[in-house]
Amino acid sequence: MGNYTIDADLFRVSNGSEVVPVEPKVFDLLVYLIRHRDRVLSRDELFQKVWDGREVSDATLSNHIKSARRALGDSGEMQQTIVTVRARGYQFVAPVTELSGADDASGDQKRSRKRPAWLLPLAATLLAVVAVGLAAWRMSGSPGSQADGPPPIVLVLPLEVSAGAPTAWQGWADEISRRVIGSLREISGLRAMDRATSFSFRGGDRTHEHIRRQLPEVRYVLSGVVTASGDRTFRITLELDELDTGKQVWGKVYEHRGLFDEVALAEVEAVMASAVSQSLRVTILDDERLALRRLREPLTSDRQALELYVEGWKYLQLYDYESLKKAVVLFEQAVARDEKFFDAWLGLGEAHRWIFNYYETPKDVLHKVVGALERAQELRPESAEPPSALALTYALAWDWEQAWRYMNLAREKDPHAVLNELAFALYYCALGDPERVKQSLQRAKENDPLNAEVADWGNWALFMVGEPDAARDWVTGMMEKHPTFGMMIAGAGVGASITGDYPRAVKLTEQGHLLDSSPVVKVMLAQAYAYAGRFDESRSMMQEAERAGVYTCPYESAVTYLVLGETDTSMALLEKSVDKRSNCLIFLRGDPRFKSLREDPRYKERFAAVLVRIGLDDEAVRIRKGR
Repeated sequence: MGNYTIDADLFRVSNGSEVVPVEPKVFDLLVYLIRHRDRVLSRDELFQKVWDGREVSDATLSNHIKSARRALGDSGEMQQTIVTVRARGYQFVAPVTELSGADDASGDQKRSRKRPAWLLPLAATLLAVVAVGLAAWRMSGSPGSQADGPPPIVLVLPLEVSAGAPTAWQGWADEISRRVIGSLREISGLRAMDRATSFSFRGGDRTHEHIRRQLPEVRYVLSGVVTASGDRTFRITLELDELDTGKQVWGKVYEHRGLFDEVALAEVEAVMASAVSQSLRVTILDDERLALRRLREPLTSDRQALELYVEGWKYLQLYDYESLKKAVVLFEQAVARDEKFFDAWLGLGEAHRWIFNYYETPKDVLHKVVGALERAQELRPESAEPPSALALTYALAWDWEQAWRYMNLAREKDPHAVLNELAFALYYCALGDPERVKQSLQRAKENDPLNAEVADWGNWALFMVGEPDAARDWVTGMMEKHPTFGMMIAGAGVGASITGDYPRAVKLTEQGHLLDSSPVVKVMLAQAYAYAGRFDESRSMMQEAERAGVYTCPYESAVTYLVLGETDTSMALLEKSVDKRSNCLIFLRGDPRFKSLREDPRYKERFAAVLVRIGLDDEAVRIRKGR
């Protein structure tokens, strides 16, 4: 390829000094595509404008598109000049320089140009995979030009898999999506929404209108679908759309013969970040290129370990107890086959971390979380993911020194790490610093606005630090975004109890219990009944929670029994929560629900002793606030 000139006055295509023979209708088609290169042109429009409405077949148009590409040294496989947009039409995407109005020298005679001409500085080499006009497809006013503004925000929707494709493909499609998100987040010139927000759209409403409502700050959406296109052949159709206009910025159809597995994972992910960044006119810095090359390395050389890992993630992202236990088994099998498999160790740590947070006695699970995440950190010390997860884990385990160490380590590696910002919010909540809590929650929300953990713990942190209005605003907005997250809705009910709005507390906790009947939600419902004076229903619900035979948070149970007037039981449960390493203890210093127990002369010393054991006594807090 080279520098092509399209001269609409001379009806000529030339490559340097060499004239390229082109049929008249192919030339007309090429000129129309270039003139209207700012949008996708439908087949009907091309029939009407190029063929003057005459009846021609789809095959005729396809053949003319093929000839137009060939005239510019392009092909249907490469599609560097004219891209086929699935179910929409065609778009000219190569870089173009307007020559309209210039003088042209023809022999010794100069002629003023009456029709426009275009210079196409086409690259001499093409990417073999997913390469569609990657280098500045418009010469000015490109959609992502951000020299004087904030970086463009991109939402990566999880790849969809067509109904006729093998079910195993979904796991591979999800892994491609996760790795593309990770790659884009390495590029400082743009912002990519984190995984939790992206995957909240999996299997749900993916329309631009819905995305705009949920994420008004997002400007671009990257989406794709995987389809079976023949025996042992698959096709991935990808497109990057501008959300407000619906205009496609970039697109490509990638076809591969073979298994849809790690080959597809490596090949497609390898060029996606560069494709998006260049389409949005975002420069990738040298150190970022090094990071992207590292991310493209094979996850593992053991095929079976990779399959176990992909299957593990399928269960991990469901986040219910039974699924998390299955994920643990699969990740453990993966690391047993390849003990240097970073991503599998990270997945194992995440599965244990969710079990630690919500489902089993924290004291029994803590070492499993730490062991997996520390191994991941050893394997990839430059990554911010393991220290971020460790920071949040240690904060919830009220190991303040380790939490502080890992929070600062993670922030050095990635100042936008969402779990780390949540760790900072909970750390400052324990110390009673509302401004820093709000700042950290805001940063977490900006980077991952649909993250369920941030939504849930943010509500608790704001209530416990004495910000009821901010907490109510926070959780009201989050319930709109997470209408089926029972744990968070029940937590909103606890907040309503704290403010004395008992009818709302009962309504919310009952709603949460309908969605999530786990023991901890039953305890929160019992608590709401107790505050509302419905003591018999409260005791009945507590008995139901205790009969479940699994871990029931003794801290929240202590609150319920305190409201029921059973103070001895409440104090004993609070002390038991220390032995179980209950994560709710991080709120004890400021939790208004324990005010009567804190001030009761009979229990004042025992309560103070609990604060000492968890490192939230006055002296310990004074030292940490001085950091």
